Amino acid sequence: MADVAGMLTRALVARGTPIVGVAIGTPDDRATWRIDYQPSATAQQQADAAAFMATFDPTAPAVIDADTTALSSVTSRHKDVLATVAWAIQFKDPAAWAAKTPAQKRTQVLAEADNWRDIRVFIEKNL
Repeated sequence: MADVAGMLTRALVARGTPIVGVAIGTPDDRATWRIDYQPSATAQQQADAAAFMATFDPTAPAVIDADTTALSSVTSRHKDVLATVAWAIQFKDPAAWAAKTPAQKRTQVLAEADNWRDIRVFIEKNL
């Protein structure tokens, strides 16, 4: 399954939308999707982002291409986080990790990295 939350977050950030992140309750139910905006987001930016989210298709080839480009250009610090996440996944079950294809590893690492990001945002807001 695609990392819809991560893909939508990266797409909104690339559009210049000031967000904290997004939450995807059920990928097939857009009523469960939410964008968390930074305080600096204007009403127009929020309306534009909501309209973008309403038509966002994580399976569209153009979306996948743009997301892959965004992921390949992340900063070195972000790549360090991804490497740490990958190490933690591998450490939990080395045999399962070794059996995965590169695409499966990428999907799992990005999903876990999004969980890490959500925890980091929670800590920033609440601790």
